[in-house]
Amino acid sequence: MEFLHDGIPQRHLTAVWEKPALPAQLEGTPKHDLANSLLAILAHPNVRSKEDVVRRYDHEVQGGTVVKPLVGVANHGPGDAAVLWPLITQSDGAAPGPGVALGNGICPELGLLDPYNMAWAAVDEAVRNVVAVGADPDRVAILDNFCWGNPNLPDRLGALVRCAQGCHDAAVAYGTPFISGKDSLNNEYTGADGAKHAIPGTILISSLGQVPDVGRTATMDLKQAGSALYLVGQTATELGGSHYALVNELNGGQVPAPQDGAKQLFSAIHAAIQAGELAAVHDCAEGGLAVTLAEMCLAGNVGVHINVDTLPGELTAEAALFAESLSRFVVEVSPAQEEAFKARLAAAGVPASRLGETRPASFQIDAGDQPIINLTISALEEAFRGHLPDREPLATPPQPAGPLSAPVPLLRQPRVLILHANGTNRDREAALACQMAGGAPEIVHVNQLLAGERRLRGYQMLLLPGGFSYGDDLGAGVLWSVDLGHRVWDQVRAFVMANRPVLGICNGFQALVKAGILPGKLREDRQVTLTYNERGHFECRWTYLRPNPACDNVFLKELNDPIYCPVAHGEGRIAIADETTGQKLVEQELIALQYGLSLEATDAYPANPNGSWLGVAGLSNEAGNVLGLMPHPEDHIFSWQHPRRHRGEGGWSGLPLFRSGLRHA
Repeated sequence: MEFLHDGIPQRHLTAVWEKPALPAQLEGTPKHDLANSLLAILAHPNVRSKEDVVRRYDHEVQGGTVVKPLVGVANHGPGDAAVLWPLITQSDGAAPGPGVALGNGICPELGLLDPYNMAWAAVDEAVRNVVAVGADPDRVAILDNFCWGNPNLPDRLGALVRCAQGCHDAAVAYGTPFISGKDSLNNEYTGADGAKHAIPGTILISSLGQVPDVGRTATMDLKQAGSALYLVGQTATELGGSHYALVNELNGGQVPAPQDGAKQLFSAIHAAIQAGELAAVHDCAEGGLAVTLAEMCLAGNVGVHINVDTLPGELTAEAALFAESLSRFVVEVSPAQEEAFKARLAAAGVPASRLGETRPASFQIDAGDQPIINLTISALEEAFRGHLPDREPLATPPQPAGPLSAPVPLLRQPRVLILHANGTNRDREAALACQMAGGAPEIVHVNQLLAGERRLRGYQMLLLPGGFSYGDDLGAGVLWSVDLGHRVWDQVRAFVMANRPVLGICNGFQALVKAGILPGKLREDRQVTLTYNERGHFECRWTYLRPNPACDNVFLKELNDPIYCPVAHGEGRIAIADETTGQKLVEQELIALQYGLSLEATDAYPANPNGSWLGVAGLSNEAGNVLGLMPHPEDHIFSWQHPRRHRGEGGWSGLPLFRSGLRHA
């Protein structure tokens, strides 16, 4: 063992890093004035909305996302971090408990100036992001991901060593251990000149923070007019490597340096969130103060009026607005909480400046008595998102998010078989929804039915959950439909013919359609299918479902209101063979659910997220005991799952659909 640990010859490499010879202050003439600099930064790929990418991944799977990656009045604001509360830890009606926040930090522009500062800034941002949503700064761990050139070359290795030193020092300062990581080295190519070129060395820091109480979390969208706005932390003339310098093609400047007292500042923000003093919290990072405020405005559709002269020190307007100094937050504080928040910061010795107030609909920044930026929120949003698609109607009336729903007492607990196939991933949420609705669910693998370990006739309801059964290798739900239509067909047919309720959600709906169970035999050959989304990619977003009152389906009996729940699929578009098929679906009232809150919204994206014919979201069979739908009502059975809970909104849960089916069972 001594030889293994101490006897192996050590390899020695040469590492060289030289600080770039750049001026201490920015040099050059800005291309844009202050307002257009802000718009240019909002449109820059490092800053602009990542919504199109985020929606291509399922951030609602397992149903435990308390703070979504996209937040705000229209569910498109750039959240600082996500908060998860695994449903497996919950029991019926359980009060909110501890969860976990997931965030990251990345500052690639700083790596060209000083990899040490880049690493420190990435750690600082990653920790700030999870603290901003409610994580305890004393309970944060981090991971690293290096993307670098050839470490055998002295200059590449020198920069890598300096970056690693920054990681070490920041982790020690913040008390955030590295628990894992990876690297991607040797990212080089040979140019037309025959020379080797390396990618800019970059480090991504991921953060994992414990949230003591998921009921006490925060989001970054401004909530109302008339609140106070504070910048917590210190701003210096640190424009080196900033996005202001980038969009204006300026050179030099001081890079952001570590801040003294950062950990105490993070702790004060955390305590204020736990005490309910902060209506909105956003880390001040890429683009500086101006970009932070703009993101908060466009997310909340609320304006601001601030004055940069409230910041201490000798700062130019450019530095006050666009410096990317570390360890800063912008917070919204209601009038009722302002004195308590000020007292908390004073007691902790945390620096803060009262910037101004929120106001209804405009973005105004003054320097002294002179306006220096005056923009509309729509201008900010257009720069940030690049387009302004039709919004979903915000028709859910603001109402207090009530207590967690309790199970509905039934005369008996109907047994529900949740059919599992390899690749389904929403079994647990479906089972919990049935349990909350008063049923007795059991998750059963399809092979257990085939082996005779379970018999379908021993259950009162059948549910096929969402996921990617058998990897969807031959198309969504195709192989699972073979199970239903052949391997266990006799049991399924007898169950349906006995008028027992059957519910298929997402992948389960696809399987029911492709097995011919839904909508039934309109003709001998299958005339209805579910195919690729109109936009050609997977989409995850919350949507409204409008029940058809004329559809006599057992799952709709107790649906007096629309349902608001997420979709998460890539092949959810209802397509029909011809007009005759469509006419039969309409005449026989087999359309159970449609997207949108009105007929006008049915065909419009994003209300209709996949381009389904007539905005169809769910179909019934003729007998009315089988329902299939693409959205996930099982992912909105608790008040905290509503994406705008932090804005006081709630209601339109998916639970009544399960209650209705179980009543029939």
